[in-house]
Amino acid sequence: MRSILLATCLMVSSHCAARTDALAATLDWLQSWSPQNIEFKMVKSAIKFSGCKQKEYLAAMNQPLSENLVLEMGLGYAKGAHSWGVFNQRISVKELSIIPRYQLSHNLSVGFGVISQSQTEFKTSQGFEFNLPSNTQWLIKSRTDGFAKNHYWELTASSQKWSVSDNLGGIFENGVRDSKIALNYSGYF
Repeated sequence: MRSILLATCLMVSSHCAARTDALAATLDWLQSWSPQNIEFKMVKSAIKFSGCKQKEYLAAMNQPLSENLVLEMGLGYAKGAHSWGVFNQRISVKELSIIPRYQLSHNLSVGFGVISQSQTEFKTSQGFEFNLPSNTQWLIKSRTDGFAKNHYWELTASSQKWSVSDNLGGIFENGVRDSKIALNYSGYF
């Protein structure tokens, strides 16, 4: 439990100056301090082109609870800056996911969990600031092996609900819900 709290504090407190090398060193230390069966990883993704710069950080933890049950947790932070003349804007959002996953067979697992996302902070160069509503997503995921090592198929059924917000007038007056089914193929190279 201490490792979960420590990872949470590190991601939340360092989101302003999150550097890959500093976070990698912290995760290496955390891995050496924690039991051997807990796996930590840090994923950073970014995109940049004229007028747009976005970064996303994710600290993930996998902890086996039994022979067939694994707890997957993630703590993420995303930020973006768009600069198009007078339409400059900055956005940021934080996310926490907890998904216990049960291994049904060698190559098939099922997970049920929750992903909670903070209010999206939105600021413009004109001084206009507002926060989009926070949201919570409940989901069921099934995962099976893909066509190569480190590849997998994932089928997800989810229901996402945005909280009530006064910032956008009547748009989110009663909250909004989005239910969907998605099929993804992921591979790591």
